[in-house]
Amino acid sequence: MEPPKRYITTHDTAGKAVFSRLFEEELVTYEIPGMKYFEAYKTPQAPIALNDESDLKFMESRAHEDKNITFPDPGATTLRYCDWAPGGYAPLHRHETIDFAIVIYGEIEATLDSGDTRRLKAGDCLIQRNTLHAWRNPSETEFARVVFVIQGCKPVKIGDREMKQDLGEFVK
Repeated sequence: MEPPKRYITTHDTAGKAVFSRLFEEELVTYEIPGMKYFEAYKTPQAPIALNDESDLKFMESRAHEDKNITFPDPGATTLRYCDWAPGGYAPLHRHETIDFAIVIYGEIEATLDSGDTRRLKAGDCLIQRNTLHAWRNPSETEFARVVFVIQGCKPVKIGDREMKQDLGEFVK
């Protein structure tokens, strides 16, 4: 699949809406075992400050960081595309986030540590709420692309147990 493109709007000095030229439109491709991903945008906190291009400056400051996959801190957000090749998967893992996952191409299976599984098709969404989960592309021939809006959340507690980040075999 072709890398997605991103277009960012801003204002010129007269207050007219224009497209920013600060970032490349084509997103950089990163890979971890089982999938490729593309970081489209990140914000440092909520509410998001747009004055003086502070959000763009934040993104620019992250442009040369080590590109290991990360998850946002509480209140911060990440817009991420993930592509799975036929049969590709991401094993069970948990991150302290709420994720809005929208399938835009193909099909993807979401499996929870309980064994509960759902097959999502293009147009379907999953709201993943700090749970231990895995992803798998069940197709033998088609890619799957999912767009995630990921927001860092406060720790979830179940009784006395805090549901902490657990990347397991996801990132090695």
